Amino acid sequence: MKKSVITLFVGFLLILGAGCSKFDPATVEASVTPIPAGNSYIMDCKGTISDNGGCKYFNEVGFLFSLVPEPTYKADEVTTIKAEDHDGESTTFGITYNAPILDTVYYVRAYVCTNAGTGYSETKIVSTYSE
Repeated sequence: MKKSVITLFVGFLLILGAGCSKFDPATVEASVTPIPAGNSYIMDCKGTISDNGGCKYFNEVGFLFSLVPEPTYKADEVTTIKAEDHDGESTTFGITYNAPILDTVYYVRAYVCTNAGTGYSETKIVSTYSE
């Protein structure tokens, strides 16, 4: 009896597992346009989720700003700006960021957090050097 219960339980788990898809972090693309604004720069940032990785709901989306290459979510020396008006389902999002340091280079990435982890765009290199 005990052996048949274990066999039935293992069979149930195999059937259950066969119906589950593997989730991957979402794939996101980013564009960043620096706009001179007097003695500062505003960065107009747009993100597009091109592959949801099997997840239909996005926990958080936004942009990362850093003075060091390849910024990651909530890392030291990285400014994380969440897209506050994102509804959790839309595949597009955007923010504007007032660059606090002029005459420097920023490394900017879009990010998307899902239950499968955090997906990133390629890093964009944005200069705030005055002309």
